[in-house]
Amino acid sequence: MNQDASTDTPTRSKSAAASYRWIALLVLLAATVGGVLLYWRHAEIYPSTDNAYTGANIVRVASQVSGPVVRVYVKDDDKVATGDPLFDIDPTLYDAALRNARAQFDAAVSAAGTAADALKAAAQKLEDKRVALEDALGKYRDAKDAEKEGQPPSDQLSTALKAWHDALQAFDDAEGEFAKAQDNKLTVTTPTVQLRAASAQLDKATHDRVKTHVTSSANGWVSNVSLRPGTVVQAGTPAFAVIEDGNWWVDANFKETDLGRIEAGQKATVRLDMYPGVTLEGAVESISAGSGATFSVLPPENATGNWVKVTQRFPVRIRITSTPDPDKPLRSGSSATVTIDTTETAQGQK
Repeated sequence: MNQDASTDTPTRSKSAAASYRWIALLVLLAATVGGVLLYWRHAEIYPSTDNAYTGANIVRVASQVSGPVVRVYVKDDDKVATGDPLFDIDPTLYDAALRNARAQFDAAVSAAGTAADALKAAAQKLEDKRVALEDALGKYRDAKDAEKEGQPPSDQLSTALKAWHDALQAFDDAEGEFAKAQDNKLTVTTPTVQLRAASAQLDKATHDRVKTHVTSSANGWVSNVSLRPGTVVQAGTPAFAVIEDGNWWVDANFKETDLGRIEAGQKATVRLDMYPGVTLEGAVESISAGSGATFSVLPPENATGNWVKVTQRFPVRIRITSTPDPDKPLRSGSSATVTIDTTETAQGQK
């Protein structure tokens, strides 16, 4: 009787241990399946991709007139503002053209008599503002030459730059007034017709002379500056670029299987590879109507016998809505990871 009881006890222990192992296995299996389902659901609701790159507007700097460069004010990665001087073109030929246009205008004014009074006053104001602009640029050059390499801008340079901006605005206003004066009605006679023609030539010659000073058309950073004094530039040919310090975005290439829930206006988070731990806020701005392959130089030819189905990617533009840290500036083309919250529609409805 005692022998049977002792034999039965190990059997029950082994049976209990086997049961515990099966229970543990089932719990582990259930946890695995649940984790997989949760991950799949999370990936569906919050689609993410690391195939993303930051972007910004890039302005190609080009002169409106042709000629040899005599002065370059900027170098790579300099921060500039709208209207800041970038480089100067030799004004010799444009000075000659301006003198000739002024002589023709003076002759036309003399022939037209009192009918030319308004145009004469506007032309004189335009010339005065142009001369003031040249004086302001001369002071800016002197302040720029006095700066030491690697030092922050001095008060003298900042003051000279502000004076240049003020003079540039005053010239633009005077140019607008001169253009308006040319549009005033005049009795059609031979002298007034000649006056209009001479006014147009003077307007163009003055404009060309001022445009020998090439300025920035946007706030941002200059890039790819290889221009040197003596280089001959052609009108309309880009010399370098300015990366705008304004609207920033990320072009994220999502799989086509992720697009079903993505809508314009949904919130997104952006993480940049260059700044680990930094997260920026964004919003879906647009979804491309064509895949990346559609706009490639050599689009795929699918009408062949050797066809393999590949999941396509579509660019989704994410507008960065948060203000970047000044100590961690954004840089165009940097790698990023984007995650979109598709639980919220463009109207904010869950």
